[in-house]
Amino acid sequence: MKVTLSWLREFAPDIDGDPVALGDTLSALGLAVEEMTTIGEVVPGVVLARVLDLRPHPDADKIQLVDVDQGDGRPLQVCCGAFNMAVGDLIPFATVGTVMPNGMEIAARKLRGEMSNGMCCSGPEIGMGDDADGILILNDLVVGGAELGMPLAEALGVE
Repeated sequence: MKVTLSWLREFAPDIDGDPVALGDTLSALGLAVEEMTTIGEVVPGVVLARVLDLRPHPDADKIQLVDVDQGDGRPLQVCCGAFNMAVGDLIPFATVGTVMPNGMEIAARKLRGEMSNGMCCSGPEIGMGDDADGILILNDLVVGGAELGMPLAEALGVE
């Protein structure tokens, strides 16, 4: 079972301090903590974005062009190999300059003649889940008040 630190604090508001120490305490009490993951801080530069438009890449069958809004009112074009998104979907978006957990730095670059200005992210790419079959769709996961461009952890209301 996966739970967030913010969820634990709803039920035990006196929980504070280091999350690792809390995990050790829970394990000592017989509640096995198998893994702890920090979302958002592990991948600074991943923000909440909205899909504005999807269209075929003119020179590649397995890539589409995606326009995203990352909150600054300026649509960004991204080349993406996943086809599970729809216009209006909320997604995790790695901005230019973000260093992914695998060490790859996101840069603006041309892909088969089209500019890609960031990266739409799957769950495993940002430490959220195991489903690598497409982009992580966040429509039902964001908290009330979440805004485009907000760091992902904040938009999801997790610690």
